[in-house]
Amino acid sequence: MTRRTSEEKKEEAEAIKNWNPRYRKNVNIYLWIYGILGAVTGITNDAALSYYKIVAPHLISGLNIFNAATAILMSLMIATVHKYGYRNILLVLPPMTAIFMALTCVTTNQIIIMIAYTISWTAIGVYDLMYPLMWTSYVPGKIRTKMFSVVMIVNLITQTICTFFGGKAIVWFFSLLQDTSYRDASIASGRPELMHGQILANYTNAYRILLVITAVVTMLAFILALFIHDVPRDYRSEASEKSNTSAQKAAMYKKLLNKRTIMWIVYIAGVQLGARLIAVYVPIYLNNYLHIPRDVSSTINTFVQAAMLIGYFFAPFLEKKLGTIVSVAAGTLTCVPVMLLLANGQHLGSGMFLFVIVGILLFLRTGLANATMPIQQEVQMVIVDKDLRPAFTGVVQIAFAVVGIIDGLFTEFYLFNTQDGYANAYYIAAVIYIIASVLLLVFFAKKYNRILESSHEQD
Repeated sequence: MTRRTSEEKKEEAEAIKNWNPRYRKNVNIYLWIYGILGAVTGITNDAALSYYKIVAPHLISGLNIFNAATAILMSLMIATVHKYGYRNILLVLPPMTAIFMALTCVTTNQIIIMIAYTISWTAIGVYDLMYPLMWTSYVPGKIRTKMFSVVMIVNLITQTICTFFGGKAIVWFFSLLQDTSYRDASIASGRPELMHGQILANYTNAYRILLVITAVVTMLAFILALFIHDVPRDYRSEASEKSNTSAQKAAMYKKLLNKRTIMWIVYIAGVQLGARLIAVYVPIYLNNYLHIPRDVSSTINTFVQAAMLIGYFFAPFLEKKLGTIVSVAAGTLTCVPVMLLLANGQHLGSGMFLFVIVGILLFLRTGLANATMPIQQEVQMVIVDKDLRPAFTGVVQIAFAVVGIIDGLFTEFYLFNTQDGYANAYYIAAVIYIIASVLLLVFFAKKYNRILESSHEQD
């Protein structure tokens, strides 16, 4: 075991030493960009949802339907990488995010807010699709799984920090606007449904201040993207450049329709179906259903994101010990017992005891679910050829869109209409997780459990 570890470290050191300088520079720049987007996501995944619950309730009740629209738009955008390259796409995303996020803060028209949300969240989501494409082009195989963990860890660190301070910033802004103490503002934030008149206006404006600041910070990603240097061979092969006829292109895309890719989409879409029933609404569940104060719920979400961070560290270890497919399936299955406990969150006590218990359970579920996320991201890139990666990523996003519509219908007509809705969502998600994991093991484990090792050896 010691000899193998020593040899692996030597191979990794050699890969880093021989790393193409331009490739390495592009990777380092994107790490900074993705760190900035982590900060943005720390606000959008927590505070922003509570803000939209106030100003655009129909957006939140049908959130997964709107997320389905963003998934379709993301699939269209990411497919253009094959033509325009990484840099050009990364230059477009920050202005899209900033302008339309700010727009949600300067209007009270729900339709405009919904459209602006869809566009800005599309731009934010494309960043999550960019680094798998860039990493398979720019990162040596021997350190690729580790670098998939690194980029996700960088994103999570900034996301966790901003989630932690985001809720507290809102309470602070609220206290300033109300001309009251932070403590009184915090207590009031635990019952937003009881606010009205100027109090509600001040609470809403506190969110707006934070979102406008977030929109400005997003533009730092634009400045960094100016320094990325890519060339056509980074994102498409020479054979692809010569395949100009419709018949040749059609033949290339037909390669997407095979058992391996279809079953992978079935698995990943199934897991998304379950996850979106619960994960998207955690901030609202804590704040509006369990009546946990806004700053406390942000603290809980901070620990939840810390669980993702810890989970990412284990990805390279799990991939080597258990193999690709077994690791992914195990990460999904171990979430199930925790989710069954979370289904009974309203019966777990009150006060600080409730905060701690729910926080621990969410920590465990998130850590287990995300421990193999870097592995999933890399698998999705290596099961198809370079020229098909953007298109395959787009196909997966379309599958996510279909899932989003299903989830959206569930939340619109059930989740927010009954006190038992959120609990039952956990039960449903648990069943889906079990089915998806069994399918993955049956169709992939025997033949593809070491697919990443084979890919790294080829590189």
